[in-house]
Amino acid sequence: MVLLIALMLLSYSGITQSWKIDANHSSVMFNAKHYGISFINGRFMDFEATVEGGTPEDFTDAKVSFTAQVGSVSTGAEGRDNHLKKDDFFDMENHPTISFVSKSFTKSGDSMYKVVGDLTMKGNTKEVELPANHIGSTKARNGGNKVGFQIIGKVNRNDFEVSGAGRGVAPMIEIICNIEMAEQKPE
Repeated sequence: MVLLIALMLLSYSGITQSWKIDANHSSVMFNAKHYGISFINGRFMDFEATVEGGTPEDFTDAKVSFTAQVGSVSTGAEGRDNHLKKDDFFDMENHPTISFVSKSFTKSGDSMYKVVGDLTMKGNTKEVELPANHIGSTKARNGGNKVGFQIIGKVNRNDFEVSGAGRGVAPMIEIICNIEMAEQKPE
């Protein structure tokens, strides 16, 4: 009997916790410096992400998978949004998504993590490093866990051949993600 209980505990401990982004309480935004005098900001309205691993207190070694639909880009100006979807920017016709898959998720401070992974835009994949701040965790109304992260980092758009607008738009683009995730119950 003791052996059976031990085997059950071992098999249960091998189950990895899954988390899913709550898109209604999350945002994926960007800031681009325009002609060195102002910023244009935008966001992707349609995105999804999952995280495998981690607990409400610690996400060391978690695995992240993220996808945004290029067609959902919104800057508040329809003409600019349409231009961003063309081949000199995101080339939505040939590359309808932007994706990120993590390679590592390591603790770098009390609530800080360093997330390294492959970012793919316009068919080009480059390794990027993004700092992630674990804002906190709480219990949801259904009793499940919820966690919050904020990711603020920069990528060089020219590394991905997202080079439209020439020098009018600075090459370094700030990424700001406010993320709320809900624990997924094993089936």
